[in-house]
Amino acid sequence: MSITYKTPASFSGFSCLGGDCEDTCCRNWEIKLDRQHFDLLSDVMSKDEHGKSMFEQYIRLNESSITSDHDYAFIRMGLNGYCAMLDDKGLCSIHANHGASVLGDVCTMFPRVISRCGNTLELSGALSCPEVVRNCIDEELPLKVKRFKAADLPRSKNYPIQRELSNLEDDFYSENFSLIREKFMEVIANEKYELETRLYVIANLANKISTFYHRGCKEPVAGQIQQTISELSSNDFVLKLGTLIKEYDAETPISMIVVHSILSIKLQQAEDENISKFYEKIIHDYDANNDNATEVLAENLNKIRSKLDKNTQKYIDKAITRYIINCLYREWFVSMPDPFTYVQMLLVRMAILRSLIYLDLGRENISEQAIIKQKIVYVMYNFARNIDQNMEFLKVVYNALSEQGMMNFDFSLAFIRIN
Repeated sequence: MSITYKTPASFSGFSCLGGDCEDTCCRNWEIKLDRQHFDLLSDVMSKDEHGKSMFEQYIRLNESSITSDHDYAFIRMGLNGYCAMLDDKGLCSIHANHGASVLGDVCTMFPRVISRCGNTLELSGALSCPEVVRNCIDEELPLKVKRFKAADLPRSKNYPIQRELSNLEDDFYSENFSLIREKFMEVIANEKYELETRLYVIANLANKISTFYHRGCKEPVAGQIQQTISELSSNDFVLKLGTLIKEYDAETPISMIVVHSILSIKLQQAEDENISKFYEKIIHDYDANNDNATEVLAENLNKIRSKLDKNTQKYIDKAITRYIINCLYREWFVSMPDPFTYVQMLLVRMAILRSLIYLDLGRENISEQAIIKQKIVYVMYNFARNIDQNMEFLKVVYNALSEQGMMNFDFSLAFIRIN
């Protein structure tokens, strides 16, 4: 069976900036090391005393009772939060001295994510890299894909495949994944409708479909999925949902209550992370250090949105649109119990991201698109690093929302409106 290789056009020309990047991907993360590359590193670093000392000090076996060859060991960060293997130019000394072949999968492939969908290998980029964010939000046609060659990857053989669909004959959840995902992305990419309308469409669609399409589901009745998609994404129905959104008027700032609560937890757990420091500065600048923090922030956010010029609002919506499409393409909703659970969590994450972008821009009177882009890039890649791709933290968020009964379609519109 021949394999097709495809990647979003925005990622097809990606190239690491190395020392020219405004940040480094080698900090504040737990870097997994597979068994093969642990052994390779042990061999090459033991050839001199300095390398041997660095290996013994910073590379640790995974002592968890549940482990595998994939996460056999970890590279421990230094006291300053940066990888101790970086040289004085902020570049990897292991790569410089021994080449890429001895590096683990994470170090070699980041920010690349490879997934297998049937006979197609999909290459995507993690938004925790600022260069990926820049390329992503600049893309004019968000659904455009290109072919890539395995030979162009940092490792052309034995490259890690992060996820792939089940090939079980009775796994109807996986079997219909491509159809549902394609419709979600198609709806979000249709920028003739307002962003909030598009978000409401996929939330409603995911909610309806999840009643019969979910993990462990039986084979859907012939045409059931296609019929539901057709009914809930028709032009007339989309316009109806757009009208409902305009009529939405929450008595309490539900979204900001959730956003502030989540970011406050992050502040308590990891005050040294960039997104925590960023939010702490926002709280200070808006004088929201009191019991009325959510009301103060919600009021300022609404003022900022109402005062933004159309071009700036359009640019923010464009960036968020591409963020969502990147998530839908790179992440797979079949990792969740049903499509709605995935979409609701995506709406919550997006509410946090949009709130941070608006509140950041509201601190200054900015109209130059280049500066706006720079600010969005900073917020988005740090949000991705510290929250969006931190699965342990997202589990905390999910559990908290579930306990409050917010993993429910009744709350979707509140997260979409972010007021």
